[in-house]
Amino acid sequence: MSAEAAFQSGLLAHLKADAGVAAVLGERVFDLPRLGVRYPFLYLGRVESEAADASETRLVELRQTLLIRGRRDDADTIKQALGAIRAALDTALLALEPPHQAIHARVVYADLFSTPDSRVMQGLVRVRALLQTQGDTP
Repeated sequence: MSAEAAFQSGLLAHLKADAGVAAVLGERVFDLPRLGVRYPFLYLGRVESEAADASETRLVELRQTLLIRGRRDDADTIKQALGAIRAALDTALLALEPPHQAIHARVVYADLFSTPDSRVMQGLVRVRALLQTQGDTP
């Protein structure tokens, strides 16, 4: 499993299990946007990664975007979700599939904005993480 896939899987599992996130979004935390799901809901957006190897340690720096879609009247709920996600990751130790291990993951940016469809609001969270991969050295 790639570092990106391991991180996304661990991040989704962590957010789904977090009481604060569940209180705001319920079970509406997905890997991809879904049709026919009640608003607001969270799904994975863009992921960027680059090698950040140090000495004989294999490191990957990841930047994962999380998106929360809702109706215009969901703005307060989306703001609550942004805060719940930040709190969930504040001191999180994410469990990842071996051979990957999360050294740290934190929210580095959050935003709430209108979309071109004036009925829809979008929340955005960027998570920065540093992963270590056990095994072969670079």
